[in-house]
Parts: sequence; structure tokens; C-alpha cells
Amino acid sequence: MSAALVAPHPFAQDTHAAVVELRREAANAVARQQQLRQEIAKIRAQARAIEQQASRAFARGEDLVARQILARGIFTLETRDALEAELAETRGHVSRLLTTMVRAENRAWRKSDTHRG
Repeated sequence: MSAALVAPHPFAQDTHAAVVELRREAANAVARQQQLRQEIAKIRAQARAIEQQASRAFARGEDLVARQILARGIFTLETRDALEAELAETRGHVSRLLTTMVRAENRAWRKSDTHRG
């Protein structure tokens, strides 16, 4: 019997669908990771500028001005920290997705090879 006439095993089809879904999810997670990196780069530059302004004010002995600069920039600093934490979570998520995807692909290949032979 020709391999073209053999219907794929339902498990292999389900596994293939799972792999496709995992690939889609991984691609979305990688895209989010890149977006976060870009946002973090911008916000880090803003945070660095705020910290430098405050540092210069402290150096001039203008403690009140330095504290005001930091107070106005607290949202930027907090946003930077939150984005960096989200990026770390996203990295872990991508890693787990890729590991799961490779395992699912391996299972799909093993099942399709088993049912062809």
C-alpha cells in the first residue's frame, strides 16, 4: 500500500495541531519579547536621564530639587522595573514553549514514523 493512501493516525494529527499552536504561541511570545526590549530601551534612557538629573542636583547640594526630580520620575522608574520583570517572565515562557514544542514535534514524528512502516 502506498504511503499516500495511508490515513494519518488521529494522535499524530492532534499532535501536529498542538505543534502548530505551540509555534504560533511561541512566535507571539518572541514578538512580545522584542516589543518589551524596545520599550525597555526607551524607558531605560528616560530613567537614566532622570537619575542623572537627580544626581547632579544632589552633587550641587540641592537635595530638595533632587528629590522632586526623582518624585516626578518615579512612574518612569517603576515602569522600567515592571517592564524588566515582564521581560524576564516572557523569556521563561518562551523557553518553556520551545521545550514543549520540540517534545511535541518529536512525539509527532515518532507516531507518524510508527504508523507509516
